[in-house]
Amino acid sequence: MTEPTAQVSDELLAQLSEVSNATVLSALRQRGYHKVFMEGVKPLVKGRRLCARAVTLRSLPVRPDLAERIATGEHGDGFNETPRWRAVDSVGPGYALVTDAMRLSNVSTGGDVVYSRILTRKGAGLVTDGSVRDGAAVAEYGYPVYAGGSTSIVGEDHILPYQVNEPIQCGGVLVWPGDIVMGDDDGVIVLPSQLAEGILPWAVEHDEMEQAVLEHTIRTGESPSSYYPFNDETRKLWELWKKDRT
Repeated sequence: MTEPTAQVSDELLAQLSEVSNATVLSALRQRGYHKVFMEGVKPLVKGRRLCARAVTLRSLPVRPDLAERIATGEHGDGFNETPRWRAVDSVGPGYALVTDAMRLSNVSTGGDVVYSRILTRKGAGLVTDGSVRDGAAVAEYGYPVYAGGSTSIVGEDHILPYQVNEPIQCGGVLVWPGDIVMGDDDGVIVLPSQLAEGILPWAVEHDEMEQAVLEHTIRTGESPSSYYPFNDETRKLWELWKKDRT
């Protein structure tokens, strides 16, 4: 098991949380990262943003002999040492649990009892390409939840939580422990941790330029086509926009 490391500082994480997912997606695309948006993973409740480091949990297809060995503590010291509990106990402020359910979107990865642990540990949220049991109750915990949906189907009949903080897939995207998962109403993107610092200045500038264009064209009635895609006129408008805010 790879222990989670703060590859991205709390300060940088806070700055990233102010940047739009669409802008980060564009920045990654420019760098050749095209497979970063999770498929089939949607917010359980809209209006909640997520920007956190990933604690990863890998699942395997269930097999009775292995399930029994793990449940009886062969991979630890008992129930509280099983991979799923080790994973939720690794989640804290600035971290989100990201569970690979092999894209079985109607299979539960946990319910209100398991995921109450994220609440008590003040974790940032939950992401899975599986489903969540007791979805309404988990949603009331208040942290962002992104999943394949809400279900009553018991996960233990289908998937076996196996490894904590190892590389996984979630929604068809590679997630490395410590990568940044960013969620909004559209879904979840994965920002490789080593790219975060380099992307931030471009992303902030891009968001500011878009805001400058929006405010100007809505106020004046001018078409955005003069400024979008970005060009020299956009930059001039942006410089004036910044000056007005100093």
